[in-house]
Amino acid sequence: MKPIKSSDMNRGSLILSLLFLGLFIIVLARFIFIMTTGHIHSVNLIDSKEKLITNKETLKSTRGEILTREGQKLAVESQVYTIVAILSKENPNHVKDFSLTAEKLSNVLKADSKKIKELLTHNKTAYQVELGSLGKNITYTQMQEINKLKLPGIVLVPEMKRLYPFGDFASHVVGITNFEGDGIAGIEKEYSKLLSGKDGYIEEKVDGFLNSGLRLPSDSTASKPPTNGNNIVTTLDMSIQTVLEDSMNQVNEKFHPSKMIGIVMDPRTGEVLALSNRPSIYPNKDDEVNYINYAISYPFEPGSTMKIFTLAAAINEGVYHGSETYKSGSITISGETISDHNDYGWGTISFDKGLQLSSNVAFTILAKDKLGFEKFYSYLQKFGFNNTTGIDLNNEKKGKILNSIPIQKATTSFGQGSTVSPIQLVTAASAIANDGKMMKPYVIKKVTNEKGKAIKEKAPEVIDTPITKDTATKTRSLLASVVNDGTGKNFSLEDYQVAGKTGTAQIPDGNGGYQTGRNNYIFSFLGIAPVQNPKLIVYVAVEKPQLAANQVGSNPVSEVFNPVMDYGLKKLDATSDKGKETKPEKTTKILKDYENKSMKESVDELKELRLNPIIVGKGDRVVATSPQKGTELINGSKVLIKTNGDLIMPNILNWSHREVMELSTLTGVEVDYEGSGFVTSQSIKHGEKIGNGKLKVILKEKNK
Repeated sequence: MKPIKSSDMNRGSLILSLLFLGLFIIVLARFIFIMTTGHIHSVNLIDSKEKLITNKETLKSTRGEILTREGQKLAVESQVYTIVAILSKENPNHVKDFSLTAEKLSNVLKADSKKIKELLTHNKTAYQVELGSLGKNITYTQMQEINKLKLPGIVLVPEMKRLYPFGDFASHVVGITNFEGDGIAGIEKEYSKLLSGKDGYIEEKVDGFLNSGLRLPSDSTASKPPTNGNNIVTTLDMSIQTVLEDSMNQVNEKFHPSKMIGIVMDPRTGEVLALSNRPSIYPNKDDEVNYINYAISYPFEPGSTMKIFTLAAAINEGVYHGSETYKSGSITISGETISDHNDYGWGTISFDKGLQLSSNVAFTILAKDKLGFEKFYSYLQKFGFNNTTGIDLNNEKKGKILNSIPIQKATTSFGQGSTVSPIQLVTAASAIANDGKMMKPYVIKKVTNEKGKAIKEKAPEVIDTPITKDTATKTRSLLASVVNDGTGKNFSLEDYQVAGKTGTAQIPDGNGGYQTGRNNYIFSFLGIAPVQNPKLIVYVAVEKPQLAANQVGSNPVSEVFNPVMDYGLKKLDATSDKGKETKPEKTTKILKDYENKSMKESVDELKELRLNPIIVGKGDRVVATSPQKGTELINGSKVLIKTNGDLIMPNILNWSHREVMELSTLTGVEVDYEGSGFVTSQSIKHGEKIGNGKLKVILKEKNK
């Protein structure tokens, strides 16, 4: 081997020394750079170290509560639990017996054990599974029961959830939140920011060495407490709302309507004391959900409840004269025929009677001839029918007042064609109930912070004054006669006078016409009580109830209205005004027994009762009458009087088919009918003897 020269060794040592020196300089420079900048590969070592030794926990805030005016909690945050089943055998605490676990859980959850077992075993490769809706919202009591079972692999995870202790109670006012806790309807949506709190945090310095987690001295701890959401106190009265809900539930079970709406308002303030719809939201269930608040978001043709405002406008303008008469039955507007609801009317009657009988013709005349269409339309604007009410709930929709052509203007006067929402009707009615002052409706009474201090309060607000106090008083008095002696008899209360108006609204069929059939209407009633000093307005509408043959649309409506109004007034300590009011003239009479009585005396007595006696015969004593004794008759009704002696034909021109049939039954004369409608010709002339021959009559529809 050739010996290594000393010079080569020196050269190699020098190279190695230089190499190590260079490496040392590079490392030293890098170290100095890191020491001075605190960064490495764009990573801030100080921040990284802080994160490593800092434990930051979120302190969750609580969503505010929604309460009734009395403080009953309608929406709250509550701790519930979710069942988690650990399946992985890597975890010593895993489910070992699926059948036994399912069976024991089924007893607590009141669910099918087979369904639970299916949920436990559908994905055996998963580390853990949940039990879907069956395993969510577990209450504290259920949690305790499950823990006592000591089931391997079953863990209950706590979480906060929005709960509605009274179920669908006032659900369209309260609203609902989604799974993330965000409001999606009602107050929960409209005031989500007020209800939502702000999360806090706590930061603690811990020893990061080997992840020991030991806390460092307390002066290294920082925190910010959570700010809980504000509470919202509604105007809802717990007990009145309860009566409304219970009544609607009973009607729902009995009549199975497609929709129902109920609103209770204090007309003195505009506070909504109760509001409900069917179907409701059912916030604690998933099988039946209706998010539409029909009370504010469902404009429809109101029917005869609209006549309240036509009446008030006519009174306010000084053009309503209740004793003035008109010809009922039908009227022609620009070639279009408007008929009363019985098609043939009641003959010549007063406007007061037309109100009590809900005559469309009467209100067409008031709007067209007495007020004038333009003045009538200006009153509709004053009553707010072209605007939303501004109620503090989301998705309010206004109706549409049709005012382009004469027939639209005319039909609007009695509630057809034009549309309004229920809350618009109730708001407009507050002017009738509150001496002319129309109040803005609201459901939020105040907002309080978590300490209970009010940070926002609502005060009553007058929207407009469309009529005078005297007009309001007179309108209520006339509307009381509708309940006492007219179409609203089903809504009479034992202890209080009610002023109100029924409504029967047609439902569009989508093809430019209306649905047919006796059930296919929206039946409603708008009532104010007590008449002299109103404290409540109650509006109820029932769409498409399934009526029995002996029932009418007012039956389901009154089964909601009557208990709600009666209870509400008593709850508010309203003074009974029955017997104290100046009652309008009674417009119905029970027909007495006139058989064998003097014809002249009977005729005189019937005229005094404002009935219309029709004498059939030349005798001086009454043999029979039609209708028979005990029949309830309205003012102006015909009473056919059969006397002893020869039977003489009365003038039957303009009589209806039904009235001719009554004559036939009373006298025994056989009748041949030609056409339909009202009599235009009679073969036996007025004053002629009724013999054994036939009576031939020709009938024609009016205005055709």
